[in-house]
Amino acid sequence: MAKRPMRTAAELMAELQNDPEWVAQNAAREAKRVAAEAQFRIEEEPIIADLAVAGFEVGSVWDLVNTNDSYPSAIPVLLKHLRKPYHLRIREGVIRALTTPDARGVAAEAILAELRQEQDREIRWALANALTVVADQDNAAAIETLLHDPAYEDVSERLGEALKSLR
Repeated sequence: MAKRPMRTAAELMAELQNDPEWVAQNAAREAKRVAAEAQFRIEEEPIIADLAVAGFEVGSVWDLVNTNDSYPSAIPVLLKHLRKPYHLRIREGVIRALTTPDARGVAAEAILAELRQEQDREIRWALANALTVVADQDNAAAIETLLHDPAYEDVSERLGEALKSLR
Protein backbone atom coordinates (compact mmCIF):
# COMPACT_ATOMS: atom_id res chain seq x y z
CA MET A 1 0.00 0.00 0.00
CA ALA A 2 1.45 3.35 -1.03
CA LYS A 3 1.71 6.14 1.49
CA ARG A 4 -0.08 9.38 0.78
CA PRO A 5 2.24 12.38 0.80
CA MET A 6 1.89 14.62 3.85
CA ARG A 7 -0.18 17.75 3.31
CA THR A 8 0.77 21.09 4.71
CA ALA A 9 -1.62 22.96 6.99
CA ALA A 10 -2.23 25.46 4.18
CA GLU A 11 -3.11 22.65 1.77
CA LEU A 12 -5.50 21.09 4.28
CA MET A 13 -7.18 24.45 4.95
CA ALA A 14 -7.57 25.08 1.21
CA GLU A 15 -9.17 21.66 0.85
CA LEU A 16 -11.53 22.32 3.75
CA GLN A 17 -12.50 25.75 2.36
CA ASN A 18 -13.62 23.99 -0.81
CA ASP A 19 -15.88 21.61 1.14
CA PRO A 20 -19.34 23.26 1.39
CA GLU A 21 -20.36 21.01 4.30
CA TRP A 22 -17.26 21.94 6.31
CA VAL A 23 -17.69 25.64 5.46
CA ALA A 24 -21.31 25.54 6.69
CA GLN A 25 -20.38 23.67 9.89
CA ASN A 26 -17.51 26.08 10.53
CA ALA A 27 -19.80 29.10 10.04
CA ALA A 28 -22.33 27.60 12.46
CA ARG A 29 -19.60 26.95 15.05
CA GLU A 30 -18.35 30.52 14.70
CA ALA A 31 -21.85 31.98 15.04
CA LYS A 32 -22.39 29.90 18.18
CA ARG A 33 -19.06 31.08 19.62
CA VAL A 34 -19.86 34.74 18.90
CA ALA A 35 -23.30 34.39 20.52
CA ALA A 36 -21.77 32.72 23.60
CA GLU A 37 -19.17 35.49 23.91
CA ALA A 38 -21.93 38.12 23.78
CA GLN A 39 -23.89 36.26 26.46
CA PHE A 40 -20.78 35.99 28.66
CA ARG A 41 -20.21 39.76 28.38
CA ILE A 42 -23.79 40.44 29.47
CA GLU A 43 -23.62 37.94 32.34
CA GLU A 44 -20.26 39.29 33.49
CA GLU A 45 -21.42 42.94 33.67
CA PRO A 46 -22.10 42.92 37.45
CA ILE A 47 -18.54 41.73 38.15
CA ILE A 48 -17.05 44.28 35.77
CA ALA A 49 -19.10 47.07 37.37
CA ASP A 50 -18.08 46.07 40.91
CA LEU A 51 -14.43 45.81 39.87
CA ALA A 52 -14.64 49.31 38.35
CA VAL A 53 -15.93 50.66 41.69
CA ALA A 54 -12.91 49.00 43.32
CA GLY A 55 -10.63 50.79 40.83
CA PHE A 56 -10.12 48.08 38.22
CA GLU A 57 -11.20 48.89 34.68
CA VAL A 58 -11.32 45.52 32.95
CA GLY A 59 -13.31 44.10 30.08
CA SER A 60 -13.50 40.68 31.69
CA VAL A 61 -12.55 39.01 34.94
CA TRP A 62 -10.05 37.11 32.80
CA ASP A 63 -8.10 40.37 32.42
CA LEU A 64 -7.11 39.95 36.08
CA VAL A 65 -6.07 36.35 35.44
CA ASN A 66 -3.80 37.51 32.63
CA THR A 67 -2.07 40.39 34.43
CA ASN A 68 1.13 40.43 36.42
CA ASP A 69 -0.17 43.39 38.45
CA SER A 70 -1.23 43.07 42.05
CA TYR A 71 -4.91 43.66 42.80
CA PRO A 72 -5.59 43.21 46.55
CA SER A 73 -8.59 45.56 46.58
CA ALA A 74 -10.27 43.39 43.93
CA ILE A 75 -10.23 40.30 46.18
CA PRO A 76 -13.40 41.22 48.15
CA VAL A 77 -15.24 41.83 44.86
CA LEU A 78 -14.11 38.47 43.50
CA LEU A 79 -15.14 36.72 46.72
CA LYS A 80 -18.58 38.32 46.53
CA HIS A 81 -19.03 36.99 42.99
CA LEU A 82 -17.50 33.57 43.70
CA ARG A 83 -20.74 32.45 45.33
CA LYS A 84 -22.97 33.54 42.45
CA PRO A 85 -24.30 31.12 39.83
CA TYR A 86 -22.43 32.33 36.77
CA HIS A 87 -21.72 30.31 33.65
CA LEU A 88 -18.83 27.89 34.28
CA ARG A 89 -16.45 29.92 32.08
CA ILE A 90 -17.04 33.09 34.11
CA ARG A 91 -16.93 31.14 37.37
CA GLU A 92 -13.58 29.68 36.38
CA GLY A 93 -12.30 33.19 35.63
CA VAL A 94 -13.33 34.39 39.10
CA ILE A 95 -11.60 31.40 40.71
CA ARG A 96 -8.43 31.84 38.66
CA ALA A 97 -8.41 35.57 39.45
CA LEU A 98 -8.54 34.61 43.13
CA THR A 99 -5.54 32.32 42.62
CA THR A 100 -3.11 35.05 43.59
CA PRO A 101 -0.88 35.70 46.60
CA ASP A 102 -3.05 38.79 47.24
CA ALA A 103 -5.81 36.38 48.33
CA ARG A 104 -3.67 34.28 50.70
CA GLY A 105 -5.37 33.89 54.04
CA VAL A 106 -8.43 35.78 52.77
CA ALA A 107 -10.01 33.55 50.13
CA ALA A 108 -9.22 30.01 51.26
CA GLU A 109 -12.32 29.48 53.43
CA ALA A 110 -14.64 30.61 50.64
CA ILE A 111 -12.77 28.45 48.13
CA LEU A 112 -12.98 25.44 50.44
CA ALA A 113 -16.72 26.02 50.88
CA GLU A 114 -17.21 26.16 47.10
CA LEU A 115 -15.08 23.05 46.58
CA ARG A 116 -17.22 21.12 49.08
CA GLN A 117 -20.36 21.73 47.03
CA GLU A 118 -19.02 21.94 43.46
CA GLN A 119 -19.85 19.13 41.00
CA ASP A 120 -18.12 20.26 37.80
CA ARG A 121 -14.70 18.58 37.43
CA GLU A 122 -12.94 21.53 35.83
CA ILE A 123 -14.25 23.97 38.42
CA ARG A 124 -13.30 21.55 41.21
CA TRP A 125 -9.76 21.43 39.79
CA ALA A 126 -9.58 25.24 39.60
CA LEU A 127 -10.79 25.53 43.20
CA ALA A 128 -8.31 22.95 44.49
CA ASN A 129 -5.56 24.60 42.46
CA ALA A 130 -6.42 27.98 44.00
CA LEU A 131 -5.74 26.45 47.42
CA THR A 132 -2.11 25.87 46.41
CA VAL A 133 -1.74 29.67 46.39
CA VAL A 134 -4.28 31.06 48.86
CA ALA A 135 -4.34 28.54 51.72
CA ASP A 136 -2.52 29.21 54.96
CA GLN A 137 -1.89 27.15 58.10
CA ASP A 138 -5.43 27.82 59.31
CA ASN A 139 -6.69 25.75 56.37
CA ALA A 140 -4.31 22.79 56.69
CA ALA A 141 -6.68 20.51 58.65
CA ALA A 142 -9.59 21.13 56.26
CA ILE A 143 -7.41 20.42 53.23
CA GLU A 144 -6.03 17.29 54.89
CA THR A 145 -9.58 16.06 55.54
CA LEU A 146 -10.57 16.56 51.90
CA LEU A 147 -7.36 14.92 50.71
CA HIS A 148 -8.33 11.70 52.52
CA ASP A 149 -11.96 11.80 51.39
CA PRO A 150 -12.60 9.59 48.33
CA ALA A 151 -15.11 12.15 47.05
CA TYR A 152 -12.15 14.44 46.32
CA GLU A 153 -9.96 11.89 44.58
CA ASP A 154 -10.28 13.84 41.31
CA VAL A 155 -8.49 16.82 42.91
CA SER A 156 -6.25 14.96 45.35
CA GLU A 157 -3.07 15.92 43.50
CA ARG A 158 -3.89 19.64 43.83
CA LEU A 159 -4.93 19.22 47.48
CA GLY A 160 -1.62 17.47 48.15
CA GLU A 161 0.22 20.37 46.52
CA ALA A 162 -1.75 22.82 48.65
CA LEU A 163 -0.61 21.01 51.79
CA LYS A 164 2.97 20.90 50.53
CA SER A 165 2.88 24.66 49.99
CA LEU A 166 2.03 25.12 53.67
CA ARG A 167 5.11 23.24 54.90
